[in-house]
Amino acid sequence: MTIGQDIHVRPRSFTRREKTSIRQDVKRFEKIGRDHKCVTMADFANFVTDRLKYKDGRITATSKSLIRGLTVYFGEQLLYNTTLARLAVDITSGAQQLITDLRDENPGWLLADRFIGQTVLVWPIVFDYVTLAPQCATSLDDLLDQLIDWNHGYLFRDEIETPWAFGYDLEPEDYLAA
Repeated sequence: MTIGQDIHVRPRSFTRREKTSIRQDVKRFEKIGRDHKCVTMADFANFVTDRLKYKDGRITATSKSLIRGLTVYFGEQLLYNTTLARLAVDITSGAQQLITDLRDENPGWLLADRFIGQTVLVWPIVFDYVTLAPQCATSLDDLLDQLIDWNHGYLFRDEIETPWAFGYDLEPEDYLAA
């Protein structure tokens, strides 16, 4: 399977450890939302951005786990509102930096709808937003809404303000009521 930008992946089953990690990250971010009064995705992103730490020019392991948690939580919100499903994959070739960053530390970073051919790489969306927040013109909430609308056929791919969504636009006439 090829996902845009020459990233080739091979689907596989989730391991028990990955499923547990995903569940724990979602629960942790739900608790963060309750404890810190985070309501919107921008609130969650600000929570993570405020706590990002760097050591020797690289993001620390603790900061990576916060980004991973936000990634899983963002993906969970997409799962509830779209026909996308989490897909466990092994990267076989493609962008070398992406392979290094995603391997084994970000389960569930790929959401796909195999029936309509739409794919969303959640980890790069969240990572770009958290590390480049002042430069991002679109909030995570708006991006979430755009991805949901694209999946439901209300937007075209060109109208989504991220390069990390791939696939086909739905044909509007297929979904018109009589």
